[in-house]
Amino acid sequence: MPDPVLVRPNKKPYSFSKLAEEVKSKEGFVAKPYKDSKGYWTIGYGSLIGDGSEAAYKKSPYYTGKITMGKSGIAKKADLSGKSVTEETAKAMMMKSITDKASRAIKSDMLGDKFFDLSPDLQDAAISSVYRGGLSGSPKTMENIREGKFTEAAKEFLDNDEYKAAKESGSGVASRMELLANLLKEEAKKKASFAERVEQRVNE
Repeated sequence: MPDPVLVRPNKKPYSFSKLAEEVKSKEGFVAKPYKDSKGYWTIGYGSLIGDGSEAAYKKSPYYTGKITMGKSGIAKKADLSGKSVTEETAKAMMMKSITDKASRAIKSDMLGDKFFDLSPDLQDAAISSVYRGGLSGSPKTMENIREGKFTEAAKEFLDNDEYKAAKESGSGVASRMELLANLLKEEAKKKASFAERVEQRVNE
């Protein structure tokens, strides 16, 4: 399978093969349909089943006519009666989802062409957040990123109920959101440092 990339004229292409491995590692493989941290029906490597709703799940090929939730661990959130997927199928589903969401992320109403100017680590974190539905749920954060207001974007991104709830529950969602916020702050420092160097050279 060719390495999937996002491209723009006169911009460095972005490959998300590294991101795919990160998603696999962090999401983990679950063969049975299960509910994610937001209560959406999911399968494989965090791929939503339809829109994640109960109705969508019951219309999906994974629903077998009844729901039997487990009693402990991840099984407590999984339908043990549901149809399983193989790891190979789950990976293909994940790659399609990442590709679709990454392509959506560079639309003008989300991150736009500004995405291609971000540092590689921030690019990965941004697409990862869009994949999980975090960044895409914060239009103001994305607007700040498009305008190069990275410090404001970092603050805005963590100023929401999802982060507060994740922080309170100790969920891994909080640490992933903090990673993106910290990378946004680092981007602000890099841009400020670059601007200062340019100004110094102009004044020499």
